[in-house]
Amino acid sequence: MVDEVNLSGATRTNLLALNTTTQLIGRTQERLSTGLKVNSAIDDAIAFFQARTLSDRARDLSTLKNDIDQGVSTVQTAVESIETMADLIDQMKGLALAAKSDNNMINRSKSAVQFNDLRQQLDNLSNDASYI
Repeated sequence: MVDEVNLSGATRTNLLALNTTTQLIGRTQERLSTGLKVNSAIDDAIAFFQARTLSDRARDLSTLKNDIDQGVSTVQTAVESIETMADLIDQMKGLALAAKSDNNMINRSKSAVQFNDLRQQLDNLSNDASYI
């Protein structure tokens, strides 16, 4: 026993409109959940591929910016280390000149100890001057 359902033209039109409305609601909910106006190539192929290309370019530029920031930080670390090393070398030069002009052996030996301490600081600074 088969029961047939006969629909009037108005009922059929209303069901089709309801089906279309349901599809539009689903698409709107997808857009709201993803934040994208075009989620796939089916929605709008040209806009989808343009958006994908721009997103890829933005990601590439972000990677380049991060690499440049790393390079800048490395150079800043090197410059600060070199300036500190130059100050230590100036101090070492001053000690050497002072020891050269002083005939007192006790003062010369104290200057030698200070000079060696500065040299050790210079070695430590050159070993530690890195940016990770």
